[in-house]
Amino acid sequence: MEEPVLSAVQSRILLALLLGGPQCSSKILYDVGISGSSWAKEKRYLLSWGLLTYRISRELTDRGVVRKMEFILTKRGKQVAQSLLMISTSITSGSLRQEQIGLEQITSPLAA
Repeated sequence: MEEPVLSAVQSRILLALLLGGPQCSSKILYDVGISGSSWAKEKRYLLSWGLLTYRISRELTDRGVVRKMEFILTKRGKQVAQSLLMISTSITSGSLRQEQIGLEQITSPLAA
C-alpha cells in the first residue's frame, strides 16, 4: 500500500481548518480557492487518511430545519497541520533572514 503524500491543495485545506477552526464546505472552498469537484476529491483522501472528520447538526431557521455539516481536524490532522505550519514558518523566516544578510553584505562599509 502506498504511503499518503499530501498535495499542496490538501496542505492548504489542513492549514485553513487549523487556523479557522471547524468550517462548512463553502467556507473551505472560499478560503482555499478550489472548486467543488476538487474539494470532493481531496475530502475523500483526507477522510480516508484519518486527518479529517465531520459533524452533522441541524439548525432551526426561518425557512425550517437546515442540515449543516462542519469539517474538523482529527488529533492526527492537527498534528500534521501544525507541522506544516512550523515548516512554512521556518522557510519564510529563513528566506527573510537570507535576504537581510544579503542586504547587510551589500550595504556594509566593510564589504567595499
